Amino acid sequence: MLLHLRDRTVDATHRTAVMGILNVSDDSPIAFSRVSTSEALDRARALAAAGAEIIDIGAHSTRTGGRDLTPDEETARVAPVVEACVREGLLTSVDTWTPSVARAAAESGVHLLNDVTGVTDPAMLAVAVEYRLPACVMHMRGRPKHHREVDQAYEEINAEVTVFLVDRARALEAAGAGTPWLDPGFGFGKSVADNLAMLDGLPALVGHGYPVLVSASRKGFLAELMGLGDRQDVEGLLEATLGFNVLAAAAGVHVVRVHDVAEVARALSVVNALRRQRAEHA
Repeated sequence: MLLHLRDRTVDATHRTAVMGILNVSDDSPIAFSRVSTSEALDRARALAAAGAEIIDIGAHSTRTGGRDLTPDEETARVAPVVEACVREGLLTSVDTWTPSVARAAAESGVHLLNDVTGVTDPAMLAVAVEYRLPACVMHMRGRPKHHREVDQAYEEINAEVTVFLVDRARALEAAGAGTPWLDPGFGFGKSVADNLAMLDGLPALVGHGYPVLVSASRKGFLAELMGLGDRQDVEGLLEATLGFNVLAAAAGVHVVRVHDVAEVARALSVVNALRRQRAEHA
């Protein structure tokens, strides 16, 4: 599958590409991923050199209890970094659910909108349409930072997630935005069993024909799977992240969003080689 991002293309045919997380936030739970805006371009260059084909730039943490940023504060952190990365020739994504921030990023040349609220705000949809941008829609009950406050009992997790994502994708297509991407929303108000069911259901989600992105890097449910509770400050999260993303890549997802770019890229080189060989002999 070819991923069209404005005037650029990423070939994700029989392979999984890596998206590197660039946090210009002082509030991300993954401390080593945080950088100031003045350090951001150097970090972006390093992520690209390590194997990131897309740099995902965000300033507003989605974690429960995270500090709120005004749209102006978020824009001031994100837009200059997007502009600097685009000038450098890097492919960029903006991680925001605020339409005015997305618009500023679009004006700065961003290639992809990454919205954890599923582009449900008509103003966010308008940005995607006006700039013909692809948008990644994510499934989450509730709102960022407050998703744990709503009912998270699912009758059938994969059915709900798939219906929501495909409906949003069709709405984006009908409105005239760029090609929509799907993100099932690992870790957002889902139990360990829910997350495992979604991992098992990835081949079916991929089968709908849209680009699929997964983001589970160093999330608390991975620590739960290791018997360490829902935490992001424990040993072993790198190894668990590698295991998860290898399985996701083997399931056919097109992009994985991660903090540890070099390690994940090395692990995926094995999966990608196997997928290419299988395709050649099919």
